[in-house]
Amino acid sequence: MRRALHQVGLLTLANLADLRRRPGSALALAVSTACATGVFLATMSLASGIERALASTGRPDRAIVISNVASAEATSLLQPHQLAAVRHMGFAVTSPENVLKLPEMARKRAGASTPAGTFTLGKRGVEPAAFALRPEVRIVAGRAFEPGKWEMIAGVRAAQEFAGLAIGDTVRHRDAPHVDWRVVGHFAAGGGRHESELWVDKAALAAYGWPGNSARVVWVRLDDAASLPAADRALRANPALAAMRLESEGEFLQTFGAGVTRPLRAFAAVVGAIMVLGAVSAAIYAAATMTAARRTELATLRALGFGAFPIAAAIVAESALVAAVGGLFGTATVHAAADGAGAVDPLGRFDVQLAYDQAVTAEAALVALACAVAVGMVGTIGAVVHAARLDIALTLRRTGR
Repeated sequence: MRRALHQVGLLTLANLADLRRRPGSALALAVSTACATGVFLATMSLASGIERALASTGRPDRAIVISNVASAEATSLLQPHQLAAVRHMGFAVTSPENVLKLPEMARKRAGASTPAGTFTLGKRGVEPAAFALRPEVRIVAGRAFEPGKWEMIAGVRAAQEFAGLAIGDTVRHRDAPHVDWRVVGHFAAGGGRHESELWVDKAALAAYGWPGNSARVVWVRLDDAASLPAADRALRANPALAAMRLESEGEFLQTFGAGVTRPLRAFAAVVGAIMVLGAVSAAIYAAATMTAARRTELATLRALGFGAFPIAAAIVAESALVAAVGGLFGTATVHAAADGAGAVDPLGRFDVQLAYDQAVTAEAALVALACAVAVGMVGTIGAVVHAARLDIALTLRRTGR
């Protein structure tokens, strides 16, 4: 066994040294695997970035009261008597909130993952309790809005990605053209989804025809995460809240976010599979080129006592190493270009147009590199079979050896 491994090492080094005689096939394999891993990781970075932004928002002691039939905050509604019922349940903090869509916000710059154009942002009408509920929300520039005034604070990601949200700018909704909302501050929220939102005084949203005594949803703070089941049972037992449900913030965001990340991951898998087919073709070409160019040499090695297994293993190792180099290059390129780059939810499925940082995760990079190595190995099957079945005497006789 030691002798066979020694032969594999020697032959692999010889194969790699011989690459300069056939750079075209090696380059085709490296480039194809680089493109396959790059496209896969670039798409996966969108889904991973969304998941990271949502994960940084969810807290185990926060929950949402939302309509049973609603899949998002913007499609829910609680009437005044239902709000009163929620307040009487004894939650530590109760924050009724309205979420409205604010269309026609232009992005400052186009990115590789998000084109230029106009997008739909979300305006969240809140009461002072919203700040107590979310201690991670803090003003980082300007000041907070004053109750009763048409003033707005913008999340730092929204202000970075979209035009017209600098402090002092005014924002006008097309459904209420007589109302100018003045941006008076920017706020951070620990990197979470609220940094993509615009917050205003809930009572001031009456200008949009929303009475101040109703709400889309109610966010609440629990005594602790363990009290959620008891609170859910109490809510279901209340006839006034029969059409409502209580979900933890993490569960709500995970379910809602899956509707966006699942299509992105499926798209990455489909496109990656197509690219892999091209990479396998390049691997087959590279291995076949090597076998054809070194046919006489392989027969000579067999005649000198090198076994079929070491020769086959060396062919597989060469192709796998070339493919791995291409995969590493593609991974490094995408990591440098995409990791941490600003992006906007490309599907627009959130209540707000989520702005976030793309994330190239170690798990996705390892999967991409493993696939690149597998491509190199699979592409050598034909060459390995050919080398193993090589007729030594006939090959040497044809070459005059």
